[in-house]
Amino acid sequence: MCAEPNFSISEKPKERRLASKKRKDTDYHKTWGNSYEFPFFPFMNHYQIALPIKIDQLYTYKSSEILERGCRVLVSFQFRVLTGFVWKRITEDEIPAKISIKKISLIIDEKPVIPADLVKLAEWMSYYYFVSPGIVLTAMLPVGLQVQVQSKIRRHPELPLKSASNPLLMLMDTYDWHDVKELKKRKIPRLYEKIEELEKNGLIEVQRTFDKKIKKKRENYVVMRKIAQTEKLTPKQKSAFDLFKSIGDEFPVKFIANDVSYSILKALRRKKIIEIETREFIESNLIKPVKIPAKKIKLTSRQQMIIEDIGKSIDSNLNKNYLLYGVTGSGKTEVYINLIKKTLQQNKTVIMLVPEISLTPQTVSKFYSAFNEEIAVLHSGLNDREKYAEWKKISSGDCRIVIGARSAVFAPLKNIGLIIVDEEHESSYKQENNPRYQARDLATVRAKFHNAVTLLGSATPSLESWFNAKIGKYELHKMMTRPGKTELPAVRVVDMRNERNGLFSEKLIKLIEDRLNKKEQIILFLNRRGYSSFLQCTNCGKLFKCPDCDISLCYHKYNNTLKCHYCGYLKETPRTCPDCNGYMFSYGAAGTEQSEDLIASLFPEASVKRMDSDTAKGKDSYKVMFEEMQKGKTDILIGTQMIAKGLDFPNVTLAGILNADIAMNIPDFRAQERTFQLITQVAGRAGRSDKKGEVIIQTFNPDHYAVQYAARQNFDFFSERESEQRELFGFPPYVKMARIVFSCKNEKKLMSEIKPISQLCNLIARKLKCEEELSVLGPVQTPFYKIRDKYRIHLAVKAKNFRILNQWIKYFGANIKLSSSVTVDYDIDPFSLL
Repeated sequence: MCAEPNFSISEKPKERRLASKKRKDTDYHKTWGNSYEFPFFPFMNHYQIALPIKIDQLYTYKSSEILERGCRVLVSFQFRVLTGFVWKRITEDEIPAKISIKKISLIIDEKPVIPADLVKLAEWMSYYYFVSPGIVLTAMLPVGLQVQVQSKIRRHPELPLKSASNPLLMLMDTYDWHDVKELKKRKIPRLYEKIEELEKNGLIEVQRTFDKKIKKKRENYVVMRKIAQTEKLTPKQKSAFDLFKSIGDEFPVKFIANDVSYSILKALRRKKIIEIETREFIESNLIKPVKIPAKKIKLTSRQQMIIEDIGKSIDSNLNKNYLLYGVTGSGKTEVYINLIKKTLQQNKTVIMLVPEISLTPQTVSKFYSAFNEEIAVLHSGLNDREKYAEWKKISSGDCRIVIGARSAVFAPLKNIGLIIVDEEHESSYKQENNPRYQARDLATVRAKFHNAVTLLGSATPSLESWFNAKIGKYELHKMMTRPGKTELPAVRVVDMRNERNGLFSEKLIKLIEDRLNKKEQIILFLNRRGYSSFLQCTNCGKLFKCPDCDISLCYHKYNNTLKCHYCGYLKETPRTCPDCNGYMFSYGAAGTEQSEDLIASLFPEASVKRMDSDTAKGKDSYKVMFEEMQKGKTDILIGTQMIAKGLDFPNVTLAGILNADIAMNIPDFRAQERTFQLITQVAGRAGRSDKKGEVIIQTFNPDHYAVQYAARQNFDFFSERESEQRELFGFPPYVKMARIVFSCKNEKKLMSEIKPISQLCNLIARKLKCEEELSVLGPVQTPFYKIRDKYRIHLAVKAKNFRILNQWIKYFGANIKLSSSVTVDYDIDPFSLL
């Protein structure tokens, strides 16, 4: 066990000094000439405020108002005005002596904008993920709730106009208000610092107001006048008038913008035929799902048993976690729908998480048809205005079902009865920047606060969830067959070492031709976008690399560019090599763009569609793809992992995995698990109706256990083999792991500051007496050493349990000494070590 420490290392978190000196707070202003006193000093309440900064610390401010936990306020911090959250009210006895307490500048919310259960969740996240509660609370809110602060300043009315020598005061030669934005244009050094100092000393008054970042949208309306003289209208004006009458008495101008010119509108208004009014745009029903005709599906006995068992927990308000392991096409969605109905009957609400926004249109349409009621949608495909509109709809209680990606776990629902995490193994549930949370785990924590049920579903469960089921933390349900006469597809492994046709094997080409003749559809999966993975001069060997990352640039043929898929750097592809003027280039491994060209040349009569992040930039890209596949307009769908999950097209009878080795060759402890999951998920897209399905797996490692078990659709055997490897080498789920990444733009600076870390790691482990229960790997360079113009070094900390890991990281953070140019990021339960 980990003993309590007894040594000289600091046991308190390091407190970062503010840039300004702390002064003793006074209840009087400095005066000029005759002194004066305020006749009344209001009683001050003191609050700990959570700020959206990286320092994991709460700051104390005061106000005469009574504020509730979760309300937003504006406060001054290091000469900036920040939006903070009221964390808790404290007494004066809890405030350290000789500390100057600033006043809260402005109160934004009269009532908490964040529900109590989400504040409680933020507290848990702050503790578990080592991130400040202010950052967590900010991440929970839509951008539409952010505020923009406007500040104005003026001389204090008691200050004589000619009495000041301060440069800023001299600029204010009257008692009028001055906009700080305008003063900023004068490039006054340390402007905000001077404003704060002058305000504190009572020399100026500051007026702060705020606007919502998403302002109310307004649009022009045409309003028909009741009595209109139409005799003197020109033919074009008369035609426009008749059009208006056919539409209605009032309507948005945008309805007729393509048919009627603005000059005609002005003429009709001048002749008092119409009026043009500006009105607020009503943001209801921004997202209108398309209804899918509901199928009459008879549940299997297995489905009924699972629904009945989980339903008992929902009915009895019992907090319980379930893992639903069902092969692809086994009917997990029908289980979800029936459990949601049962939850709604109890007047409770439901959150359903889906891993990719590509799933959302299909999922929302299916659920909208099943329940015929308002459903809120939250995912990254919505713009800020749409997200804000959905959030308001949820917060007001207008909908009881929320569907979305990982951020939907923060939906402000009340009385939650069920949280579903579909495809729970997916990496997209892990947030890769602060706060680095795992939405799957947050679902179980939030459900606990509501005495709700959590249901995790997957055909390829994560080893963490599988482990939790084995030790009894989750209750396991299995669905090992497809309903009715539908069978799992036949899977064949093709050894590409014996092939001569490049990207497509002879077997796959023949099967594609056969399916096209039968008017059936094909899905081809390649988890690499672009035309080729790199571009290299064959004369001098120059490899085109990103200047800001330690990564080769990917060649995109459609716009003739070289692009970095990590930082977004983009440049036009040169005609000749800039080093030797050579004009011959070698291309790297093929991506989806090249595979699309090859398929189009092999099957010119087929309708081919590509789906990856390059083609899915449009707002309705996923919806268009889904509808074209559903209607049979697309014969062959080629794409990356966004087509690998959740899609259900009855006419798809062939799935081809063009290169199963891509994920397998990544230097990461989850590489084999991801390979198995992707192959299994793609294979599950074929044969989902009464038509028999077939899957081709192309690989250069046909004997690898991840490929073999995926070909057999045998998760049990794969999990047993992979778990043995994880336990042997000490990786999750058999240990708790944290990754600490140090990054800096200056490589020499980073290397010099990292040197003492190894010694510090060993010292903490010895003093905590945890050498047998904790190990530290590193610090070493990350596999991708330079990303976004920052060099990166990391270490991995593995502990027997979270208590030991948490204690070690606390002491590490309290004692590490780095300059401000080196950034430190903590990642608890990392999904990747790249």
